[in-house]
Amino acid sequence: MNLKEKYTVNDFTLKSLKTDLKDRVNQFQKWMEQSKLNNHEIYWNESLTCISPEMILVGGPENNSQNVISFISNDYLGMSQRDETKAASIEAIMKYGTGACAAPIIGGYLDIHRELEQKIADFTGQEDALIFSSGFGVNVGVLNALLGELDLALVDMCVHTSVYDGLKGTNTKKIKHNDPEYIEFILQKEVDRYKTKMVIIDGVYSHDGDIAYLKEIQEVCKKYGALLYMDDAHGMGVFGETGRGVAEHYNMLGEVDIVTGTFSKSFGSVGGFVSCSKEIADYLRYFANTTVFSAAITPASTASIQAALQLIVDKPQIRKKLWDNVTYLKNKLIENKFDIKNTASPIFPIMVRNPFKAKEVTRLLKERNIYAIAIVYPAVTDKDARVRMSLTASHEFSQIDYLVNSLVEIRNIVYF
Repeated sequence: MNLKEKYTVNDFTLKSLKTDLKDRVNQFQKWMEQSKLNNHEIYWNESLTCISPEMILVGGPENNSQNVISFISNDYLGMSQRDETKAASIEAIMKYGTGACAAPIIGGYLDIHRELEQKIADFTGQEDALIFSSGFGVNVGVLNALLGELDLALVDMCVHTSVYDGLKGTNTKKIKHNDPEYIEFILQKEVDRYKTKMVIIDGVYSHDGDIAYLKEIQEVCKKYGALLYMDDAHGMGVFGETGRGVAEHYNMLGEVDIVTGTFSKSFGSVGGFVSCSKEIADYLRYFANTTVFSAAITPASTASIQAALQLIVDKPQIRKKLWDNVTYLKNKLIENKFDIKNTASPIFPIMVRNPFKAKEVTRLLKERNIYAIAIVYPAVTDKDARVRMSLTASHEFSQIDYLVNSLVEIRNIVYF
């Protein structure tokens, strides 16, 4: 097996190539051809079904459809496929239509939008909340509105890409992952240099599946007068006694200055939110461009999210099933000596530590009708290449057993 590749995606980015757009996109075809030659066309798979533990993909063997067991969905509680959420969407469409068709600030703000904001604020233990039509847009719009050229953002090196896109107008320092002592070291040096200081973390980190050292980080922020901003996209609905996220997990509801999240994971829909003080929320309603200048979230999504939120509160057995699955898979992987780093969530990084091998593992899994995705450079460094698995409450133990047995077989072929 040739364990080298001539090209990576990063070879064809704007930063890498000093050429015009036409040449850049034409040269990118070299990577596409290399992927096809290696049977590593693992991204942009087209599905004929919903995103769930059992899917049908287009272009299987001999270009026929392929039935697969899927481990790619972030719909941790299976909310996108529940009768209650579907019924709520249909009812909202019949009442409001298929879209709000205007930005919230100029008329696209429906009563159900405000209802959802109030429920999210209560759910997260904050004074107020503001909803957005995309989770990515939340971090971009909020951070761009709150921080400027006289401010400082201390950013955990493992946060979501959307955070960095929101910080392009301010001073940014990457901080060591989950390291409160390093945060204190930086804040000590910078305490008087900037107007606003903000520490930005994830509640659950999407690549490694570990959770933030929230208590220790908050103590440092309080000591030096820094705001604490937590993106809890992967924690909401999953962590905490009642599913209210990582803050509840640490008994800290309402103690984080700004909490953001997405509706595309445990809520089974699309969109996102920020929860914070009433004053900050009011400010964002006029200055967060990704909602001020974007059409409001659809009525169907808004209603389904409200239904999902109620199910999270009323049916803790769904979350229990998820954690039963997480424990079962984690024990199986540890028993078989797979490197899964420090995951403490439904996210499982199967560490391969070689980008070509990671894509080979994905290819061989797909040959066994298992759908998973390789995470390689530039998303992670070459030595951190892995296959990322997401587990849901909808998976069965038999599917997990098949996954682990397949990984054991493949490890004896690829040697990772």
